[in-house]
Amino acid sequence: MLYDLGLAATVAICGWIALDLLTSTGWRRRSLAVVAMAAAVAVWATGDLLIGRARTPAEVLLARRVDYLGICALPLSFLALAAQSAQPRWWRHARAVIPLVALPSLLVFSCLFWDDGTRFVDWSVSPPRRGPVFWGNLLWSWALIGVAWFYLVQTALRLHKASPTRMAMLGVGVAAPLLGNAIYVMNGVAGPDPTPVLLGFGALLIRIAVVDSGLAMYLPVARSDVLEQVEIGILVADLEGKVIDCNRAARELVGTPEVMGRPLRELLAAAEARADASGEVRSFPLRSAIAEVGTAALLADRSEAENAERRLALAARLEALGFLTAGIAHEVNNPLAFIRANLTELEKSIAELADPPASEPLPARARELVHDAAELVADTQEGVERIANLVTRLHRFARHEPADEAQRIPVDLGRVAEVAVAMAGVGLPPGAIRKRLLEAPRVRAVEGDLVQIALNLLVNAVQASPEGVDIEIEVAPQAGGVSLCVRDRGTGIAPSVLAHLFDPFFTTKPPGVGTGLGLSLSYDLARRNGGRLDAANRRGGGAEFTLWLPAGDLAQAA
Repeated sequence: MLYDLGLAATVAICGWIALDLLTSTGWRRRSLAVVAMAAAVAVWATGDLLIGRARTPAEVLLARRVDYLGICALPLSFLALAAQSAQPRWWRHARAVIPLVALPSLLVFSCLFWDDGTRFVDWSVSPPRRGPVFWGNLLWSWALIGVAWFYLVQTALRLHKASPTRMAMLGVGVAAPLLGNAIYVMNGVAGPDPTPVLLGFGALLIRIAVVDSGLAMYLPVARSDVLEQVEIGILVADLEGKVIDCNRAARELVGTPEVMGRPLRELLAAAEARADASGEVRSFPLRSAIAEVGTAALLADRSEAENAERRLALAARLEALGFLTAGIAHEVNNPLAFIRANLTELEKSIAELADPPASEPLPARARELVHDAAELVADTQEGVERIANLVTRLHRFARHEPADEAQRIPVDLGRVAEVAVAMAGVGLPPGAIRKRLLEAPRVRAVEGDLVQIALNLLVNAVQASPEGVDIEIEVAPQAGGVSLCVRDRGTGIAPSVLAHLFDPFFTTKPPGVGTGLGLSLSYDLARRNGGRLDAANRRGGGAEFTLWLPAGDLAQAA
């Protein structure tokens, strides 16, 4: 009666182990060896229960077949569990090796269908008479169990997890069934075999010592389909630091789909080193009830958050710029109005002096002064208009006001380039800025905006030339439009700078030298005129800025 209760307890324990592992999500594929081992013990115990209740020879034979199905499968499943934890070289070819190792066990099991008892076991006598096949299978099974126990001990030592408690549980879980089986077989006892009862107790110890402690890579962590869709990357590594589980976000953040089996540190370093994403990494150890079982890492992409923070900061600065330019417009436009009025009156007076009555001719010196004054007044008026237009553009840029469509006229980019070169070339040696102006169609835009863009690009090119100034400006047809390209031979643009080159207030110049508004204003002016402004590194060294504007029907549509 007690023996039957022990067998029933073994079946219950092994059934619980198998169901617990099979119903755990995320690592089911790695629990099959443990499930197979628990199932083999349960089948062995079930066979012994059936033998005790069999009444006919046919029932006894069926019970023995069930019994030996578990006996033959147990060493194989235990070896697979241990090899999976130790990862020996042959385990890479497990699909071919395991069937070869199982051939002797299959031969033994087949004896229950054809042997008359002379080669395997003769149960017609008491105690049963065991043949050479039985003894060969016993030695083979013990050899497999010994190799498996060696692999588990090796794994525990390698992973520095060989605590006395864990090693004692592992040793008792393996030695108790082997010792009970050896005593039963060697002494020729005719009573019930205690091995399956001891196996139930041993299976529980092995599960705690091997599975829950992390020796066999079975982390007590569940991963459902929800984790696969979480935007935060999750990486799980074993005690050796090799990744054994991950979700979709983690594969994207590390930049490679091949993450399984790779070192966790290597993947985290790759995620942090990415230039196109801002990764935030946090790692922490995973612990079970009795030991540390691995490491988990959480990866988050803060690129969007940083972009949002940057946009908020820029919005605040642009709002401040809007108030500033509104004040500038008020403070500058008032004196500009007086200057314009005075220049108009001065221009009238000069016109009257330039055409005096015949009875009152002007002296020669006075005529020269009147002539020069007319030119000075015209130049001054042009400068005043430029100041007014600059303030207007700054005001429009800060408040995102659209350009007046009436100001858009057909513009020759070649003329724009010549005007910009004339202004930017002041103080430079002859030939410092080379022009290459090809025949190109006109574009529809605000001419003052295009001059401002070309002038900003040329000034930046001059400032980026540390020694001799070598700048080229080219106007040519390109992709259904016209491009104005400014090239220099400076230090070029760093990849980290290229992404923020057109951001307002972004500058690589020393404090007090640059405001960070020139390129952002030029970018905005290009966009408002239906074009675009691009930046790249020039082949052979230096930077290259290209203003592209649509021509013909494209310009009208834009």
